[in-house]
Amino acid sequence: MVLAVCGVLLAGCSGLGDGGHRTGPSASSSVTSPAAQRGTGEVTTRFTVDPARVPTTPSAALDLVRAITAGPDSYGPGYVKNPPYESDPAAWPVLGTDCVWRQESLPGDVLATFTRHSRLPAAGPKGEVRTAATVTLHRTVAQADQEMAETLEEALRCPDQQLRATERITGLNSMGSGYGTNGNTTADDYLIEMGTYDNPALGKGSTYYIWNQVRLGPVTIAVVVEGGKGFGQGDLLTVQARAVAGMETKVRTALGVQK
Repeated sequence: MVLAVCGVLLAGCSGLGDGGHRTGPSASSSVTSPAAQRGTGEVTTRFTVDPARVPTTPSAALDLVRAITAGPDSYGPGYVKNPPYESDPAAWPVLGTDCVWRQESLPGDVLATFTRHSRLPAAGPKGEVRTAATVTLHRTVAQADQEMAETLEEALRCPDQQLRATERITGLNSMGSGYGTNGNTTADDYLIEMGTYDNPALGKGSTYYIWNQVRLGPVTIAVVVEGGKGFGQGDLLTVQARAVAGMETKVRTALGVQK
């Protein structure tokens, strides 16, 4: 699958639905590559899954994704659980043709999926940051690859999306990189989306929205970071990269070929 859509990460992208919707911080930045924003480039051997170590039943798969999914301690000091902390493993988010997210039943190609919600409470001049980490185990690598492709398509189809009743993201830009391209030296596929986030519960005005998703074999890992007035985009990317890297390590340990 070829996911690259811009030569430089989110800088100079066109045709990705900006449409002049931004009223807050710009989703384009000086971040130039996945490796630069993740702060890691040391893993150069491509992940190889050991089929004998991959769960084949929903119950075993759920145990695996629970063990991998990041909690508050994965993001840094001060993060706490954000209720409802853990998702319903039988639910699957679907973006409708109206660009509104809804919960539906788990699709047949997914063995298990699990999400944990965390937050960094507001303190002084800094606003609250909200995060969520999701790990999904598909029945096959091809099905996990298809999820990555569909996720990229969603940002192109719906640059403005309604998350919940009062939460909205606008001006989404996206970029994907296969292994060995644009600095991606850790995952089979890499996808990042950036836009602006509006949530009256966190105060007036827009803040940053960042979604990062990677694939290792049949597993997809996603981390979203929302909000945080007073936090720079680079600060939030660092928080996100820390959580993604930790989960990647757990996937490699649990499912990789032992040497």
